Amino acid sequence: MKSLYSLVLTAFVLTSVTAMAQCEELFMSEYIEGWSNNKAIEIYNPTDAAVDLSDYRLERYSNGATAAQDNQKVELSGTLAANSVVVVVLDKQDVDGTGFEAPVWDELAEAADLWVCPVYEENNAMYFNGNDAMVLRKISTNTPIDIFGKIGEDPGETGWAEMTQNHTLIRKPSVTGGDTDALNDYLVVDQWDGILWSNDSLNYTLDTVFLNLGSHTCECGTTDVQEQPASMDVKVFPNPASGDVVWVSAASAIREVVLHNLAGQQVGRQAVNGQGVAEVRLVDMTAGLYLMEVVLENGTRTTRRVVRK
Repeated sequence: MKSLYSLVLTAFVLTSVTAMAQCEELFMSEYIEGWSNNKAIEIYNPTDAAVDLSDYRLERYSNGATAAQDNQKVELSGTLAANSVVVVVLDKQDVDGTGFEAPVWDELAEAADLWVCPVYEENNAMYFNGNDAMVLRKISTNTPIDIFGKIGEDPGETGWAEMTQNHTLIRKPSVTGGDTDALNDYLVVDQWDGILWSNDSLNYTLDTVFLNLGSHTCECGTTDVQEQPASMDVKVFPNPASGDVVWVSAASAIREVVLHNLAGQQVGRQAVNGQGVAEVRLVDMTAGLYLMEVVLENGTRTTRRVVRK
């Protein structure tokens, strides 16, 4: 006799297809599982026609579950143009939030197209943390058209091949259709390029983990890439800092400086009022790594790492 687990998975597979027609159906093009509430799924339309998103939903299969609960499903909305993407983000925008309510960082908020309910009991589809499978399903046919992870398997806290927790993953350009095999051994590196959210990397900045969000390159076609502003000439010194202050300089007038800890919580905010050089206070901040967001008067912004000794 088959186990209940086998029966559930068999039923799931029967609603899928063995191979999606290439460049003919939506698929997930970017996956972000970053610090705190910085979580996003980007969905790409590889076709040559606009698609009605109300016929699609995202589903979370948590911790090896073989089914998604009603509050783990979120229906999409709007219309997605040909060779375009939609960015789905957990709706944590309260700047005064702390702990589990910490807001998503500004760079992610600016890229968001669809916000998902943040009340866990009502909907927790976007609360994935590296060991949850994610499914993009077409509602009218009840067909999973793309599967991230392996249904029914909990790979542990570090995720599949240690690449799904604290990572930004970008679908390889050679991928032109979704992964619809619910039972295959999931190898992230086969279809995704990864960027680690690491506080140990000398090259780590927020710009790297959000750089590709909002556009996708694929053999089916390429989205209209939004022109990125030139990197701002912003310097922080001394860095590492052994005292209670650091100085920030920029080629343009600075509006304000915002400090975040690695959990994404705001720990300091200071108006600068148009100066090109500003003193930033680190009083009451413990030793460690912080992320300093520098906002210019023209609205552009960049982020720098600051180490407090």
